[in-house]
Amino acid sequence: MATPDKPDNAWNFHGDHSDLVAETHARPSQPVSGPAEIFHLAIRCNEQTIEQFFSQLDAGSVRSGPRHWSGTLGPVKVKLEQHTEFTSLTLFHELEKQAEPETVPGLLKERFPMEAVEILVLIRLTIASSAPAMLKSLAGGHRIYGGKIRNRIDMRSSFVPDETGMIHFAVYGKDQTPEELGRRIQRLLEMETYRTMSLLGLPVARRVGAQISACETRLSELTRQLRQGAGGSQTEDEALFRELTGLSEQNNILLTETRYRFAASRAYFTLFRQRIESLEEEKVGDVQTMSGFLRSRIEPAMATIESTSKRQETLNDDLSRAIALLRTRIELNLNKGNQNLLKSMDRRHDQQLKISQTVEGLSIIAITYYAVGLASYFLKALAAQDWVPFSEKLLTAASVPVIFLMVFVGLRKLRKAWEERTP
Repeated sequence: MATPDKPDNAWNFHGDHSDLVAETHARPSQPVSGPAEIFHLAIRCNEQTIEQFFSQLDAGSVRSGPRHWSGTLGPVKVKLEQHTEFTSLTLFHELEKQAEPETVPGLLKERFPMEAVEILVLIRLTIASSAPAMLKSLAGGHRIYGGKIRNRIDMRSSFVPDETGMIHFAVYGKDQTPEELGRRIQRLLEMETYRTMSLLGLPVARRVGAQISACETRLSELTRQLRQGAGGSQTEDEALFRELTGLSEQNNILLTETRYRFAASRAYFTLFRQRIESLEEEKVGDVQTMSGFLRSRIEPAMATIESTSKRQETLNDDLSRAIALLRTRIELNLNKGNQNLLKSMDRRHDQQLKISQTVEGLSIIAITYYAVGLASYFLKALAAQDWVPFSEKLLTAASVPVIFLMVFVGLRKLRKAWEERTP
């Protein structure tokens, strides 16, 4: 029977099914037509700041998911998207709507708490009404790169920030629908965003490179000492072991500090390549394409990141092998010391055994001597009897071997019984 909360035709979906379906429709493109100005930012901030951003939008703004917001700020359309480690903020300003593009950054600073965010990417994209207007908007004396997207949309940029820190793109698309133009512009903005995010690992790689070089140099010196001091003392080996483990700890700290950043750079680089390939850029005249220019710059940077990461892993492996080798040598030296100690103990045991045997022999003689002395009183009285044909001295002399044998046999039995009881 159906319940009030679950009708007869309901399916038992996975707990994350709704999130999986929503991810398919995540980050939709915004239809846009020219002429227009688009401002795109990639920022780092906390959840409270994002909520404050959204609260500043006009009435009617919607939150389309746990990570997506959209609305308007007067004549400007605003889209917020929360990513894994940054939030993207895109403002669409169509110029027919009676507003100057220069007022958009001022409006953003006025209405949004920009002092609470860290800006990673800052882009201004102009959708021009003609090809000459597109080129005019990039005037600045810098070299221009670009081409045609799918042989229909012209795009240009110098990739040089202006005095406000913005990187300017210019696009001209003739006879393009707002939906198609919006999709291509989104790919272009994502390409630049992921390019910048992938390069965040480069300064880290350069900073830790010097530390890795110092660790490699010190490891080479310690390895040379390890090879030359094959017959070194236990104290020297232990000091070398402590220094190697300290070096390994230092490298592991570097690995921990850089692992996420390097892995994120690889992931962003993969997304960058996907976006730049999806643009399907074609060369126009003698202008170098954006894809060719960006690949020639970003690939060496990624090679540096990959090289630094591999150096860390190689250094960690080399340290592990050196530590294992030295640990084995220390254990062998300890085993040799234990063997010498056991041999010394065996020698002392043999000495103690010989001493105890000597003492045992002397003890038999001493006990026999005192036993004969005691027996002499009895033998003296016995010899005084008329029926005894032997003298006192003869009886005493005859008792000596008998008493000696009795003492010897008794002590042997006592020792055997003690040895059997002792584990």
